[in-house]
Amino acid sequence: MKKLAASMLLAFAVNAHAGLFDDTEARKQIEDLRTLTTQQTQQIQQLQTGSRKVLDLVNQIEQLKQDNANLRGVIEVLQFNLDEATKRQKDLYVDLDNRVRKIEEAKIEQQEQQAKEQESAAQQSDAQQFDAAVALSRAGKHKEAVVALRQFITNFPNSANTPAAQYWLGSSLTALKDYKGANAAYGAVVSKYPDDAVAPDALFGLAVVANVQKDKKTSKQYLLQLIEKYPQSEKAATAKKALIATD
Repeated sequence: MKKLAASMLLAFAVNAHAGLFDDTEARKQIEDLRTLTTQQTQQIQQLQTGSRKVLDLVNQIEQLKQDNANLRGVIEVLQFNLDEATKRQKDLYVDLDNRVRKIEEAKIEQQEQQAKEQESAAQQSDAQQFDAAVALSRAGKHKEAVVALRQFITNFPNSANTPAAQYWLGSSLTALKDYKGANAAYGAVVSKYPDDAVAPDALFGLAVVANVQKDKKTSKQYLLQLIEKYPQSEKAATAKKALIATD
């Protein structure tokens, strides 16, 4: 009986020890599983956090792409507006340049027309004054003619009628016996306008003035110069007759 009881107690002790061992191992495994679960949970959270960040980055990239596309659109619109503005500005410049050119051309034409009118009026005034002064000399109004002829020469120094005016001035001064003035007037024609039609007449006038002053030698020199320089002129024939008469 005692042996049976001892055997039963021993068996219970062994079973109890075995049960205790199994419970500790189970607890350890549970803790390991909890630790692993916690680690996996943390990893999942980290992955989720990383995924959110990646998603945020993706969203930012997409937003940047959209913004970039919008900016490109804005740039294209601005470029188009700039091109149009440049074209309009160029067209305006060309139009303005054409208008200014037309205005300048019209102004030049007007100035040329005015110049022609002024020149025509000056020529008319030139001819009128010359004819009036010569008419005085032909009429024997030599004092008035001298004033008018000198005024004409002052007013129109470059006129085609100036050489003739100088000749008629010499003629009127000769008539007034102002031989010094007559010499100057005739001499101006001979020296300044040797190719003018009145040059032979001026040389003959110098010969006449010298003859009136009893300077036969100088008078003869002028006549010879006239015949030599202007042999085909009417005054050359007159000069030849004058030479024969003096001889």
